[in-house]
Amino acid sequence: MQYPVSVQICTLNSAGTLRGCIEAVQANCAAEIIVIDGGSVDHSIAIANESGASVIHAGRVGLAQQRRLGFEATNLPYIAVVDADDRIDRDWIAAMLEILELGGYAALQGCLRTPEPRNWLSRSWDAYFQETVRPIPDTHMVGRPALYRSSALRKLPTDAYVHSMIEDTFISRQFEQLGLRQGIAAPLSYRSVPGTWRENLEKWQRYGHGYRRFVQDDPGSRNRILKHLLWTIPVKRSIGPLRSGFVTYPVFAASRSFMSVLGYLGLGRKII
Repeated sequence: MQYPVSVQICTLNSAGTLRGCIEAVQANCAAEIIVIDGGSVDHSIAIANESGASVIHAGRVGLAQQRRLGFEATNLPYIAVVDADDRIDRDWIAAMLEILELGGYAALQGCLRTPEPRNWLSRSWDAYFQETVRPIPDTHMVGRPALYRSSALRKLPTDAYVHSMIEDTFISRQFEQLGLRQGIAAPLSYRSVPGTWRENLEKWQRYGHGYRRFVQDDPGSRNRILKHLLWTIPVKRSIGPLRSGFVTYPVFAASRSFMSVLGYLGLGRKII
């Protein structure tokens, strides 16, 4: 059975993970796979073509604009947004479609894990995913991988795509303002995570840059963002891992919080 879903994967030098991502999607029998490339100089485009995916050559327009180009390129009623470093479980699409329809959702995120966490960093990311991406019938924020109704995405104003770092946050905020239902469901996918401290520190600092831009666009969100950076990430989300015996997890959480705060304040080396 083929499902009327356009699975969209944004890439930028994703050759190391893209093939596995596409193979996992193909096992889910999606009607369409679109790779929106942001100007890769590796073999990402060749891998996408070899795998039978449609390719949009977006160039260096930023992730949010890549998403927009993908949304505009399909006539299918559902769009799944999947990252190149994600591996969706077999039957992920079927399960997510069923939950989305039964619940009348406009957007539905699946749960995340890391594949076979073997070192401290990957174990920490796995604990983070378990703590932060839990099934919940109604939420204000949907990340990736996620399934959307195409009709809901077409209601978005153009400025929802302006901020490339945290386009998920902008889309979710627009959905909330439109009164559209969003949730997180149990079907799993597995995400490859940065393997070195340097990669992680840079990633977290980029998160901080995105938070800063979000607050610049919506000054009323400042206190909520600061609470997230200073309390939720380093303290609240450390409680579960500590209770389960992962006593060094707060080091991961504190490092993530610290680097995100640096990015938010515009301090340290700017990483784009």
